[in-house]
Amino acid sequence: MIGTFAGALKRFLLKANRLVAGDELEMRGSYWLETGPIKSFPALNRDLSIDVLVIGGGITGISTAYLLKQRGLTVVLIERARLATIDTGHTTAHLTYITDTRLHTLAKNLGIDHAGAAWDAGAAALDEIEALVQGEEIDCGFTRLPAYLHVPLDRAKSNETAKLKEDADLAQKMEFDAAYLDSIPHFGVPGIQFANQAKFHPRKYLAGLIETIPGNGSHVFEKTAAGKFDAEKRRVKANGHWISFDRVVIATDNPLVGFASMTAATLFQTKLSLYSSYVFGARISSSALPMAMFFDTKEPYDYMRIDRHEDFDYVIFGGEDHKTGQAEAEDNCYNNLLLRLRGILPDAHIENRWSGQVIETNDGLPFIGENADRQFIATGFCGNGITFGTVSAMMARDWATGRKNPWADLFSPDRKIIRGGVWDYLRENKDYPYYLIKDRLARPEADSVRELKRNAGMIVKSKKGKVAAYRDPEGNVHKRSAVCTHMGCIVRWNGAEKTWDCPCHGSRFKATGEVIAGPAEAPLPAM
Repeated sequence: MIGTFAGALKRFLLKANRLVAGDELEMRGSYWLETGPIKSFPALNRDLSIDVLVIGGGITGISTAYLLKQRGLTVVLIERARLATIDTGHTTAHLTYITDTRLHTLAKNLGIDHAGAAWDAGAAALDEIEALVQGEEIDCGFTRLPAYLHVPLDRAKSNETAKLKEDADLAQKMEFDAAYLDSIPHFGVPGIQFANQAKFHPRKYLAGLIETIPGNGSHVFEKTAAGKFDAEKRRVKANGHWISFDRVVIATDNPLVGFASMTAATLFQTKLSLYSSYVFGARISSSALPMAMFFDTKEPYDYMRIDRHEDFDYVIFGGEDHKTGQAEAEDNCYNNLLLRLRGILPDAHIENRWSGQVIETNDGLPFIGENADRQFIATGFCGNGITFGTVSAMMARDWATGRKNPWADLFSPDRKIIRGGVWDYLRENKDYPYYLIKDRLARPEADSVRELKRNAGMIVKSKKGKVAAYRDPEGNVHKRSAVCTHMGCIVRWNGAEKTWDCPCHGSRFKATGEVIAGPAEAPLPAM
């Protein structure tokens, strides 16, 4: 099997400089958005007063609003765009307690007990999702399946088996169902089998939860962005109306400032690093691969999930992670990833491609908890957004109802940097001053928009400063300031996704300047 793979991979790598085939350039976007519709909700059009305001309509926000409503609290959930379309709509839907940070590294940095507690939280989230699927009778394809952490397929005889065995031994001591294998199914390379992980369709799952939230004093609103926070009266303005509340949960993946001080919020941001990850979705013949998840040990790693359908299997294959805004050409990331997918599955029919964001932290654990008086945040899920988003909802439920949570101290936003995390903290944040200075001194790409092609963007020179110029498919030019509204870096054009990306802290903006993902909260100003 390995010889066959290596030969196929070599043939494809010989063609590494070719462009992706024209028909594949026209492939569709996120599989989850395409196959999991969620009903629409109105925009806020009146003042309201409730127990808890939840800001952000992804996995974290919807799960939180659902659990709080089940505890008898009145809730308002607001989303500035459409529900579950940004991070959750572009996820890879890893439903696992296996963290991106390897278990032996967590144990070294945190101690065995804390490392085990982090995995326990993930396992509890899987159980919570399974219980909600069964209780609400949600048809979202939830299924338990194994996951395999393995050596890279092109390095089957590498020296990485010792660390794999260490991880397997640690997991067994922590009473997780793990076993080291000399040969994992289908691929035949060394790895660890972790039993009882899961797969589901995240938007179909959330569509089932969201239906239960409105009513009895609770509401869901879309196209409703949180604006001015009034700390004295504990309220926020959105769409020109005030929402008054006792507590607020900020579930925007990259948290809004809210009631925290700007200084504290700015310092907190240095603990977060935003990465882009690239994904293909493809059909293959049924039973070609076992229904399972696969992760290799490269850095960054490749990941694959097999989902069985009646007459075909659907493969999600991703990787090529890099800090947002810092790739020379995002299309190269897709091309490189496609070559590796073709090397593994040469007959796969590529149907979808998309990219998403992953927020890493300085110590490999998420930040979940209170960061200001009666304000709860959840961020830094480190590649396990579905799992830790659900953990966050469980913790927010306990926080709002006065119940002690077992992971509160471990994931606290104000925890100290844990030993072993200091180097990562410094390494990640050295990029900020570098890109701030480098991009401000760099020459614009052009002196005018004459060279700008349709459906493309570039930085151009202006008397008012650098301009982020975009020419839409109809030929109209949209000019916005190229200065990120978070901390002043110069954004860059992402030709693969048609977005403006900030290389300093990972903010993303639509081609026409509107915020897609923070930490920036304001759009790029018109020029």
